[in-house]
Formats: sequence, structure tokens, C-alpha cells
Amino acid sequence: MQAWRHLWQKMGVGSARQAWGLAPDGQGWALVALFCDSADLLRVHTTVSLKPPVGVPVIDASWLSQALSDVSRFKRLPWHRVTMGLSAHNLAMGQMVCPASLPEETWPAEVQLEVAQALNLPPEAVNFDFAAQVLGVGAVHHIHWVGCAKALIQDYQRWIGAAKSWRLTGVEPAMHAARRAARALLGGLPSLLQQAPQDWQFRWAQDSEIDDLDGAGMADEQWESVFRDALASPAGPRLVASGLALKAWV
Repeated sequence: MQAWRHLWQKMGVGSARQAWGLAPDGQGWALVALFCDSADLLRVHTTVSLKPPVGVPVIDASWLSQALSDVSRFKRLPWHRVTMGLSAHNLAMGQMVCPASLPEETWPAEVQLEVAQALNLPPEAVNFDFAAQVLGVGAVHHIHWVGCAKALIQDYQRWIGAAKSWRLTGVEPAMHAARRAARALLGGLPSLLQQAPQDWQFRWAQDSEIDDLDGAGMADEQWESVFRDALASPAGPRLVASGLALKAWV
């Protein structure tokens, strides 16, 4: 029903003890692998900064395939599962209200039109995801949605497909992944700036769809201020990459 979720299910994650997250980091990418230590504890196994070769245009990320292939040479695993992040400038996000009488099966089409209008693209040229929240008893549904150009997802699939032994298992907005990692970080956000990324540990739990889409439950101003500062720090892209890797266990 939901394009990103469908992509996730179609690619399949299955059981995993290690997963990777690949987050935008300026002109490059932050790559983080998390390893499952126990039933509810994960730790950072590897963190790598991938930078484009000198002279490569910023918009051309095809170099990423070779960079990932170079990383895999040092890892003795048949497959490397990776979730990729989307920067805010590549996304459209919004909310819409649907009457309770509107059948649920019509929601995807309504959201698709909203995303297409926001991105100024034809409906068939967008990918999207959404979560619904009931407002009042039998009143209306509040739908939070997010979307991007389908061509960008196809680029991601092409880059990963060209990298030997790498498998794309999902695509997600970077901010969603960052919030997931911040919630799960052992020691809370202060440990983000007190520890090297290599020492981070995470406790995982099932995600809330609405939390992922709009940050509900994160309204505490002090927490939000610390979170924003952490995200803007040099450790920010690695926090995002860690949240992307965490997706394999939620």
C-alpha cells in the first residue's frame, strides 16, 4: 500500500546480526555498521567516511558503487545489507485530513496526489509513505505523509546494485533515522558528544509510525534543542547512519 514500505518488504530484510546505514554527509556519505550483541543491544561495528574522487561532479554519485565495493573487500560477509537516507532537500512532507467516511483503501491515491503536487511531478513519478492518526472518536483521520521523486530511489537502487555484495534493504528520510537512533542511544543524547561513534551502543524497540513521520512524542523543547545540536555536529551524519542501520531490527 505504501510505496517505501512496499519497497522494504519487497527487498526483504529477514533475520540479521549486522546491518549498515548510509547517510548523506556533505558531498560524501557516512557509512555505519551495527552489530547485534544480544536480544536488545546493538553496537557500532564499523564507521567509514566515503568521499567522492577529486573532480567528480557533486550530482554524480555513481562513484559510490566503487567506494562500497572497496569497503566490502575488507569484510568477510557474503552480503552487506544497507539502508540509505534521504536529505531534507530531496523530500516533500505534509499533513492532510480525511473524513472518517473515506475508505482506507483510497488513502494511497489521495496521498500520492498530494506528494505529486508538492514535488511538481506526475503522480506516477513519486514514491511516498504515510501514517494515519485518528482525531476524535469517529471524526477524521490526520494523515502525515512524506515523498520524493521515484527517479532518486531508482538511482539508489542502481548505485547499490552495481556494488559487489551490497544489497539495498530500504530507503528513509534522514531525520526519521536520526530520531530513531537518538531514542535508542544508550546513555541518551549526552553520550553522543562524549563518546566516539565507534563506542556507541543502542537498545532497539518497535518504531511508532507517526513518531517516524513527524516526530510526535519528541515535543520536549530541551530534548529537541539538544537533538538539533547533535544533528548539526560532526557526529550528526553518523547518528543518521546508525538510525538507518537500526531499521533492520524494527
